[in-house]
Amino acid sequence: MKKVYFLLIILLVFKSLAIAQSKTDKEQNKPVIALLGTFHFKGSSDMMSLKTDDLSSPKRQNEIEDLINALVQYKPTKIILEYPYGNNKIDSLYRLYLNGSHTLTINERQQVGFRLAAMMGHKSVYPADYRLDLPFDQLMTFLQENGQMGLFQGMMADMKVQVIDVWQKAYNDLTLKEFFIFLNNDKYDAMNRNLYLEYINKMGSENNYAGSEVVTKWWERNFKIMYNIDSIIEPGDRVLVLFGQGHTSILKDFYKNRSDVLYIDILPYLKK
Repeated sequence: MKKVYFLLIILLVFKSLAIAQSKTDKEQNKPVIALLGTFHFKGSSDMMSLKTDDLSSPKRQNEIEDLINALVQYKPTKIILEYPYGNNKIDSLYRLYLNGSHTLTINERQQVGFRLAAMMGHKSVYPADYRLDLPFDQLMTFLQENGQMGLFQGMMADMKVQVIDVWQKAYNDLTLKEFFIFLNNDKYDAMNRNLYLEYINKMGSENNYAGSEVVTKWWERNFKIMYNIDSIIEPGDRVLVLFGQGHTSILKDFYKNRSDVLYIDILPYLKK
């Protein structure tokens, strides 16, 4: 009988060790994700768009190289870009670039994404965007018809003083690496989210949630982007997501407290 108990104890110990090892292996293989919010190098129709200078100039090209050298320290195994998920055109362009058959255009996907991926020796880049039109036209019609245009004008006035003018001055005064550090801090991530939560979501009436419809669609788009990112990530990956700062300010919140991935703040790598 004693031998049976002894064997049972040994079996339980081995089982516990196996479970512990399995958990350790799972933890070690947990994919790592960092998100870098960017501005659009060629400008855009976004509410908080910047007036950019010539990013092909020697000065700015050297600054882009400095930014990439900082990102290399993160050692990403995959670069995920803001381009429609499932569209292989961007990966085909990247392969042409690797072969010396494509000259980089002035956009953040190529100037940062392609150059970083090439420096890391990656054979591919990965698109993860989900395009979704926001019902801004319906919102504007509602505001005009219901005498609420003052809410929109007040929002734009606040954004100009608190964000647009501040960002533009920072862009003009800082190097690109410094500006990316500025752009990705918690303060401006919160301000970008709160544009929707504290302003747009309050536009509407008891029977018409016009502002909430815009906010809902914006979060829906970002949830679907997260789904696409998750479809790309594999165990053991160390991923860098390069998307517009309006997206990353929300995606960071999605990933920070998830237990199936390890979220890493990219800023310490930029500050080295």
